[in-house]
Amino acid sequence: MQRWLTVLLWTVIAAANLTVVAADANRLSYLDAACDPYYVGRDFPTLSTPQWVGEEGVEAVVVLAIDDMRDTAKYESYLRPILRRLKQIDGRAPVSIMTCNVDPTDPQLQAWLDEGLSIEVHTVDHPCPLLNGGDFAKAKSTYDRCVDLLNRIPGNQPVAFRMPCCDSRNTPSPRFWTEIFDHRTAGNNFLQIDTSVFNITTPQDQSLPRELVLDADGTERFRKYLPFPSFVNTIEDYPYPYVIGGSCWEFPCIVPSDWEAQNLQQPNNPRTVADMKAALDAVVLKQGTFNLVFHPHGWIRSDQVVELIDHAVAKHGRKVKFLTFREALDRINTNLLQGRPLRRSDGGDQGVRLVDLNNDGHLDVVHGSDGRLQSLLWQPAKKTWWTTSFPVTLNEPEKHAPQFGVVRPDGYASVHVANFSWQFTAQGWEAVGGRLSDSGSAGKWSQLRDLDGDGICERIQADGVWRWNGAPTANSTPATKPASEIDPSDDATTATARPLLGRWTKTDVRLPEDLEDPETSVRFLDVNQDQRLDLLVSGANRYGLHLYQDLQRGWLPTQVAGRHGEGQSPALPRFYRPDGTNHGVWAHSQHLWVQNEDTDRLPDGVDRVSFEQLVAHAASNDSTRDETGYEPPRSPDAALATMRTTGRERLVVELVAAEPLVTDPVAFDWGPDGRLWVVEMRDYPNGINWHGKGDPIGQPGGRVKVLTDDDGDGRFDSAAVFLDGIP
Repeated sequence: MQRWLTVLLWTVIAAANLTVVAADANRLSYLDAACDPYYVGRDFPTLSTPQWVGEEGVEAVVVLAIDDMRDTAKYESYLRPILRRLKQIDGRAPVSIMTCNVDPTDPQLQAWLDEGLSIEVHTVDHPCPLLNGGDFAKAKSTYDRCVDLLNRIPGNQPVAFRMPCCDSRNTPSPRFWTEIFDHRTAGNNFLQIDTSVFNITTPQDQSLPRELVLDADGTERFRKYLPFPSFVNTIEDYPYPYVIGGSCWEFPCIVPSDWEAQNLQQPNNPRTVADMKAALDAVVLKQGTFNLVFHPHGWIRSDQVVELIDHAVAKHGRKVKFLTFREALDRINTNLLQGRPLRRSDGGDQGVRLVDLNNDGHLDVVHGSDGRLQSLLWQPAKKTWWTTSFPVTLNEPEKHAPQFGVVRPDGYASVHVANFSWQFTAQGWEAVGGRLSDSGSAGKWSQLRDLDGDGICERIQADGVWRWNGAPTANSTPATKPASEIDPSDDATTATARPLLGRWTKTDVRLPEDLEDPETSVRFLDVNQDQRLDLLVSGANRYGLHLYQDLQRGWLPTQVAGRHGEGQSPALPRFYRPDGTNHGVWAHSQHLWVQNEDTDRLPDGVDRVSFEQLVAHAASNDSTRDETGYEPPRSPDAALATMRTTGRERLVVELVAAEPLVTDPVAFDWGPDGRLWVVEMRDYPNGINWHGKGDPIGQPGGRVKVLTDDDGDGRFDSAAVFLDGIP
C-alpha cells in the first residue's frame, strides 16, 4: 500500500525534487538509427534561419509551394496576383510549383523561371498513397519519371519533392526515403529536399504567446486541422529544416494546409487565413521556416495568399525572406555547409552530419570526408561559426563505421570508431582512448545508447555490452599525433596517439543468442516508458520484445515473441524485408507504425501495434518482475514519463515533489499561500517500528507536512513537519 499511495501522489502532483538532471545521452542516436522521418521535436536542437540564410537581419524564411500542376495556364491565372505582390517586395517572384506532368518546352515555364520561380517534383501520376497495390516498381517509376521530366526543362534543376496527399493521408514512409529518394533515377538524377512532413505548433511550446497557440475557447489552435485521429505524418513544435537518413533535407510544412482548412471549415474561410497568420508569427518568433501547402482548387483564393504576404511584410518587414526551395538549398549549401552539400555529385554520402556538439540546443556541422575533416560550431551570441578540426571520415563504411554518443555528464558529443574514441571539448576534439576490455572485438555493427538513463552511453555490439570508464589509466602515454592524423584501424597508432583517458569495460549483458543480423533486426525503444531502453528484435524470421532491467540482468525476454506468419498477437512487424530493403516501420505516438505498398487497404493506410498492447502482453511473463512478484518501483522521472493526459486540452503533468521530501502520502491540499500540505501514513499497516499487525506497542507514524517552494520555480524545496505521531 505504501508504494501504491506514493505512486498515487506522483500521479496527481507529479514527481521529483532533483538537483541534478542527467544529460540526454541518447540525443545523438538519430545519426545511426534506422530511417525515421519524425525524430525531431520541440526539445531537439534547432537549425535557426540565421545559421544558414546568409543575410543580415533575416530571421525567418517563407516558402510558398503550390501543388499538383499539370495545366500551366490554370496556374498562371491563379498565381499571377501572388507573383505580382511578391515582385513588389524585392523584384522577385519566389514560388515553388510542385509539378506532376508538363511539356518541358512550354514557354510559360521559361517565363516563370525568369521571374524567380522553381519547378519541383510531385510524381507524374499523383497516386495516393504513392506506395500502394503491392507494386513498388510502379511507385518508384512515377517518382523517377517526374524527376527526369523536370530535369529536361531548359534552365531548371528540381531539388525538392512533396508526397501526394501528405496533408490528408498517411502517405510518407521510411521505405520511400531509403528505397526511392536515396537512389538515383534512370536518368541519373536525384533530389536533395523533401517537404512532406507536417509540423504542428502546440501550446506545449511555452516560448510562444498563448494567443498564437490557443483558440478563444482554450483549445489548441492548430491540432483541430488534423484530418483524422490516426494521422501520424506529423512532428510538433519544430519549424526548422532537418536531415532524414543523412541524404535528405526535410523542410516541414506548416499546419494548416489549405486542404486541411477547407476539410474542417469549408473553402476560403477567413479563419483559415487568420490561423495561417498566427502560424507565421510563431515561426518568426522561433526563427524558423514557414512552408505553405496550397492549391488552385478553390480551397483558398489567391487574394487570401496575398493577404498572408501583406501580413508578413507589414508585421515583420525584413525579418522575413521569401525563397523558393531552390534558393533555400543554395543558401544552405553555401552558408551552412560551405559548398559541401549532403550528397555528392554522384548522389552518394558526402560525410556531412548535423550534430549539436556542445549540447547548447543549436545544431552544428561536421564534415567527415576525404579532403575535409572539419567541425563548425555555431556561436548564437555572435551569430558566427567557429571552425576546428574533426578526427575521422564518416562516409567510408567499408573502412570503419563511426558512431556519435555521449560519455560525459555535460552531454558534449563524442565519436567512437573501432578501438578509439574522441571527445569534443571547448578546445576542439581530443582523443580519449576507448579500447575494449576483455578482448572485446570492435565489429562492424555497434550502437551507442544510454540503456539505463544515467546520462552515459553504453556500447552495444553483437558480442556484448560495454560501459564507459572515463578514469585515466596507469599506462597513459603522451600525445604524439593530432587527432586528425590518427588511423582508427591501426592499433599501433592508437596506442600512442593520445593519453588513454577512457576504456570500454565489459558487462555481463548479452544480446539474444539466436539474433539475426543486428543491423537490420534490432531497435532500441523505451516501450514501457520507464526511461530505459528496451530491445525489439524483428528479423526475416523471428521477432521478440525484451524489456531492459539493469546492467546485471540486461534484457529479459517476454511473451511478445514468435515467428513471422504464425498469427500470434501482438506481433512485431519485420523491420527489413527478406531482400534487405526497408519495410517502412517507425515509432510515433507510442505505437509502431508500418506504411508500405501493402498497407494501403488498411484503416488510415497504415498497420500499427501500440506500446500499451505490447507491455500488457509482456506483463504476463513473470521474468520481468522482481522477487516480490511486482515490477520494480520506478524513479520519479520514470514515473513522470509514463503519465498521459487525455482530451483536447493537452494538459501538462509537472514534477513538483517526491521522496525524500514526502513519504507515503495519502492526502494533500494547497493553502492560499501556495504551500502544499501533505498527510503521510508511514505506519500502515504495522506501525512505524514494524512490531506487527495489531501490536499495541506499534508506534504511530502518521504526520502532516507543509512544503514550500523557496525559489518560486514551481518545485517544492523544503518541508516542515506540522504535526507528528498521528495514529
